[in-house]
Amino acid sequence: MYNNDERALIWLNSFNISTIKKNYLINNFISPYEMIEDFEDCKDIICNVIGERNYSIMKNVCNTEYIDKLISDIDAKNVSVITNCSDDYPVLLSDVLDDDAPIVLYYLGDISLIKTQCFAVVGARRITRYGRDVTEKFTRDLTTSGFTIISGMARGVDSVAHTECLNFEGKTIAVLGSGIDVVYPKENRDLYCRIATTGLIISEFPLGTEPLPYNFPQRNRIITALSCGVLVTEAGMKSGSRISANLAIDQGKELFVVPGSIFSEQCKGCNHLIKSNDNCVMVTGINDILEKYDIKKRQEIVHAIQLDFVEQAIVLELEQGKMHFEEILSKSNLEVGVLLTTLMSLEVSKVIRKIPGNFYELQPN
Repeated sequence: MYNNDERALIWLNSFNISTIKKNYLINNFISPYEMIEDFEDCKDIICNVIGERNYSIMKNVCNTEYIDKLISDIDAKNVSVITNCSDDYPVLLSDVLDDDAPIVLYYLGDISLIKTQCFAVVGARRITRYGRDVTEKFTRDLTTSGFTIISGMARGVDSVAHTECLNFEGKTIAVLGSGIDVVYPKENRDLYCRIATTGLIISEFPLGTEPLPYNFPQRNRIITALSCGVLVTEAGMKSGSRISANLAIDQGKELFVVPGSIFSEQCKGCNHLIKSNDNCVMVTGINDILEKYDIKKRQEIVHAIQLDFVEQAIVLELEQGKMHFEEILSKSNLEVGVLLTTLMSLEVSKVIRKIPGNFYELQPN
């Protein structure tokens, strides 16, 4: 299934050594397989790159049996692998990341998505209602404009972006900061399964790698490298998405940032990026993004939805502001079951939405 060079790279990637050192080590040999063949004879060259301690650890398992076990574990979990010597390895990663490009990518799903026009949507884990609204709207518009949405499947903005993309039958890629067999956060298991079925999940980390804090900045460079643009929808001053923003700028990618309230701690990161960085574009609508890619501007489309008398009455009430279920029940004089059915129908039609506390409000445009 894997050729000798691919097997050698899977072996090398199983060790806790920086990607730059892994690539530098490979460059000292004609091929990855030659590195394994000459591992003992080239001790000095290898030690100069990774140190004697790492050399000793690797030497003890530099054998066919260990590699076979690695591949057996991968196959047992139905995970696929591409390496930087595989035909389908994305050239974009090599071009953008150079010596920091991952030597191995583990994946579940449709690997062809990695070569589509991807757009990154990133932001805070502690998302506010405003951040959710903004992320849903921009993700929806990017999806229907033909972009593949790429993010990190973290709590907050990442999860909202993936979910909204899937809800509109778009394609999405999740880049993990853990082994591909480790779902993090755990509450995202259903989302993980949806993406693996209709989209793509990738990770450069070996199976079983826990989601340690320093893995996420490393993951972010892959998200931005695979993207033609990066959108930050909501971020505090200490948000990890600001790392993604800086990576995007360093990689020469278009950076788009949504402004937020000056009174919100969760918007300070976005506002600071806009205020302090000449390379970022402030966006308030999808056309601010589309014009950068010479994509025809879109007009806001209002779907004509035929509402019956009861639905119209509820919408008119909600035009005054959000209302609790009990208040709607009181004003409508409907039976509980009938009201629940009516509200559900309006939700499905994207006319209204339910918010925490059993309140309802009109769906923002």
